[in-house]
Amino acid sequence: MFLTPILMAATTLAALLIGGLHFAKRSGDRRANFLYGTLLLTGGFTQLHFLLDFTGQFEAHPEWKYLPIYFSLWLPVLLFSYVKISLFPAYQFRWTDLKHLSLPIGQTIYFIAIWLWPALRHEEGRYFYNPFYGGLEQALFLMGWPLYVLFSVMYLRQRRKRMNKRSLPRLLWYLRKLLKGVVFFMVAYTVLSLADFFAYKYNWADMRSQFWYADAQALSFTTLLLWLCVYGGQLLVWGRKLLMAR
Repeated sequence: MFLTPILMAATTLAALLIGGLHFAKRSGDRRANFLYGTLLLTGGFTQLHFLLDFTGQFEAHPEWKYLPIYFSLWLPVLLFSYVKISLFPAYQFRWTDLKHLSLPIGQTIYFIAIWLWPALRHEEGRYFYNPFYGGLEQALFLMGWPLYVLFSVMYLRQRRKRMNKRSLPRLLWYLRKLLKGVVFFMVAYTVLSLADFFAYKYNWADMRSQFWYADAQALSFTTLLLWLCVYGGQLLVWGRKLLMAR
């Protein structure tokens, strides 16, 4: 589908633009702004990686697949951190929080290393047991989203219990909508990824070679990123009102 790469490119640009604007956002919690901006930036660069792969650029330029722009393991952790800081702005990060960053930081170091030192690269690029760029990494990516969304919901409920208001405050209402949207799109992405895994395992078919499957998988992540962009754009527009309604 010719429309798919256009949508992927558009969401890439939107994520990078909106993410960058969050670093200049003055309303709201500064740390929450930085976290959401970083979420959009890492999502945008990861989408760029997918776009280069989808359009066949990795075949024409094999070295591009090692560009340090792939941040899949950062995304669920950053979403959780944003929700946590938005709900509890007085929270101070502790050394124990580093356990959440071990895999994301490892992934970044891995890509920087294989980009700077080509001798470290695997001949196939991805391989199954690689926790940063392969089958194991995809499993960690798929498990990370429901896990960190669950953590976010737990903090959301904890914050709600501390309030005496009957109606849900605007901040909590929008955070809940954000998480619901993330769950919806990640279910679609997970189903497609599992279908590809089992098809490959049992030799039913090479799903990635089917144009409809490639489009569907690309669009599932695209819609997820678009949802994050829509929420981020709303933050830029009604951020002051949201802060006053907390």
